[in-house]
Amino acid sequence: MNTSDLSGDASQQSRDVLFGMQISPFNHVEVARFIAHRSATKRTGSRIFVTPNIQHIAVMRGDAEFKAAMRSADLITCDGFPVAGYARWRGCKLPGRVTGREVVDDLLTSTLLGPEHRLFFLVDSVETAMAVSEWAARHCPQIDCHAEVAPMGFGSDADYCGDLATRIREFGATILFLCVGAPRSELFAARYREHMPDCWILCVGQSVKLSLGLDQKPPAVVEKLHVEWLWRLGREPRRLFRRYVTGVIGFAMAVIDDIGSGEHSRPASQDMRIYN
Repeated sequence: MNTSDLSGDASQQSRDVLFGMQISPFNHVEVARFIAHRSATKRTGSRIFVTPNIQHIAVMRGDAEFKAAMRSADLITCDGFPVAGYARWRGCKLPGRVTGREVVDDLLTSTLLGPEHRLFFLVDSVETAMAVSEWAARHCPQIDCHAEVAPMGFGSDADYCGDLATRIREFGATILFLCVGAPRSELFAARYREHMPDCWILCVGQSVKLSLGLDQKPPAVVEKLHVEWLWRLGREPRRLFRRYVTGVIGFAMAVIDDIGSGEHSRPASQDMRIYN
């Protein structure tokens, strides 16, 4: 499917609603192409891409601002296998899971990004920033690329976040990669989107580190069986056990709430109807 087909589908179909979010019915290749193309055109502001998994859904139940931030995103795909499975059970027209890592892989390893782009990466460490710089020098020296390390406590310092938004705007970013994890990425994107340039804001967590080889990707059989969570738990049991337990409980409660909400679909957003 080419980009014109993508916009055509969006103009003719209502968007499926899950947990109050308008879920996009596109696969990772279509999403990457759409982001790469739209970023290079003049619009009236920034657009946000999020990839909810069960942790996102669980946090949404208890955090009104985070819930509003997720629901306000312009492009939403189901990253977590349980989220995608529930979506399809509810009748959402999806290709299956569409993970942030797949979209980032497509953007960083394909020829989608041309010299018209300016890439800004907000990352978690100096190591990641250096890897981004090395990737840019090797694969796309014609593209202006900047990587900045987020400070400790990112998101709670309004002065820093305001200055960061100004730097992103002055840099003229066409794609902003927020690689600092949820809920910080999504909250920053929603709070400061009006201060951003005409760009796509990608809330993609650790996906860039995986794409650049800084973190080990799960084995193919693990991905095929959709048990990446079990593989990660085996590597970091102390850090992740409680998080996963609370996530599963929160997700289960959110499913009960969602079934009772009666929301199924709503019209596609205007941004997805018009493709310039």
